[in-house]
Amino acid sequence: MNQFVQVLKFELKNYFHNRGYLLTTIIISAVLLVCLLLPNFISLPFLESDSSGEDTQASQAEDSATLAIYDPNGIFENQELLTAAFPGSQWEQASDEEELKNLITSDEAEAGFSVSSLNQYTYFVQNRSMSDTKQQTFDALLSQLYRADVLSQEGLGDQTQMLEELYATPVQSDIAILGKDGVENYLYTYILLFVLYMMIIVYGQMIATSVTTEKSNRAIEILVTSTTSNSLIFGKVIAGAIASFVQVGVILAVAIISYKATPAWGGMLDILFDIPAETLISFALFGVFGYLFYAFLFGVLGSLVSKTEDVSSSIGSITLIFVVVFLATIFTMNDAESIVLKVLSYLPFSSCNAMVARMALSSVPFWEVALSFIILVVSTFLTGIFGAKIYRLSTLRYGNPIKLKNALKWLKKSPQ
Repeated sequence: MNQFVQVLKFELKNYFHNRGYLLTTIIISAVLLVCLLLPNFISLPFLESDSSGEDTQASQAEDSATLAIYDPNGIFENQELLTAAFPGSQWEQASDEEELKNLITSDEAEAGFSVSSLNQYTYFVQNRSMSDTKQQTFDALLSQLYRADVLSQEGLGDQTQMLEELYATPVQSDIAILGKDGVENYLYTYILLFVLYMMIIVYGQMIATSVTTEKSNRAIEILVTSTTSNSLIFGKVIAGAIASFVQVGVILAVAIISYKATPAWGGMLDILFDIPAETLISFALFGVFGYLFYAFLFGVLGSLVSKTEDVSSSIGSITLIFVVVFLATIFTMNDAESIVLKVLSYLPFSSCNAMVARMALSSVPFWEVALSFIILVVSTFLTGIFGAKIYRLSTLRYGNPIKLKNALKWLKKSPQ
């Protein structure tokens, strides 16, 4: 136990004194702190609640434009209908479609409409932007005129206004969510899973590289004679877990506390930072053991090679497995009750992602959560035990990279 503590302290010291680690933590935390506390010192226009008048003026300014229309059937003889639908707009009458196109290409008009009938027209525009809503506005106007014409032909012209009001009456609805709101929780769930993904990939490779470096410079020969292989690999892996979760915890804490301390946001970013305690706890528990599970594998695979340039090829298989199960979780999150996500939530390779997603997006029975967690914990413990044995057998073997199947054969032949 004392050897394990010494290794743990040594590895943590390396992490906490690493400039890259410290700068990354400080810079990301400082950026989040400044950005989230900024509304306390500077008024941001998009956070002001009294800007309805300014917004209306801005909206009208956007609608104000010179538009063109080709209307051979005289549907819009009353031009007031057009100016009412497009406030502040100026309209140019075109004698044919060719003139309509010329008005647009010469920048005399921003856009134009060639109206064939009450239910058919062509919208002309030089360059269409994502914020262009002119076509939708014209659709609504022409639909209104079409309904009025049909009602008039049926002798119901005097009831047009009443029927238009019926069409425009909105449906009022409330929603009562008895379980979890998957729509509201989706974004922060995705972010949490991505954070765990980066932790496992980045720190897993660091652990594998650290093991290989010690082996390549022969430092491992001194280490294995002064401490046990169990202490070495468990110390390295757990130190990496502590360092990574401290870093992520500090960054998340700074972000959440800064957001909560800034009332000016008015709940605008709740979808990102208002994370329920249950979700944070499940992320911490499954994240820790999922991280340890993969970290042991990365450490073992790092011990199978003697050169740092061989690390990438050695850990490639486990990296691929983790990427595949991560993407499978992300792509099935839209349906938290899908059979694929349920299966993934019980596999130790994917439960750290899948079960966290299920708990955040739907109601999961406690026995399912407990079973998944037990499987993950037992798998992590067994991976650590067998990993330490393979680590002991492979650390003093140099030369060409050792294949995992050969290491497993040595493990079966070695005395227990």
